[in-house]
Amino acid sequence: MYLVPLSSLTPVVSIQDAPKDVTSTTDKLSFKSMMQDAINTLQESQQAAAEDSYNLAMGDISSLHSLMINSTMEATAVETVVQLTSRAVSTYKEIMQMQI
Repeated sequence: MYLVPLSSLTPVVSIQDAPKDVTSTTDKLSFKSMMQDAINTLQESQQAAAEDSYNLAMGDISSLHSLMINSTMEATAVETVVQLTSRAVSTYKEIMQMQI
């Protein structure tokens, strides 16, 4: 059995010595931008599904599979926005219940 010497392990750095570029990568993945993207996707998929529904009602639909795909994309987008919203609310409630 081979033992790894401790000198080859990377040392733990303190928070003050941590690189400053970590915050710049988290700005790109903020909750606000994620929620805004989900809402934009939801609006786009709702418009596409509404247009397909109108075309189906008028008898102008040429491919039924595209209607089903757009309808499923809309349902998935709604579920995503609902999940993000409920998780944000539950996180807010949890933060408000913290003792200071």
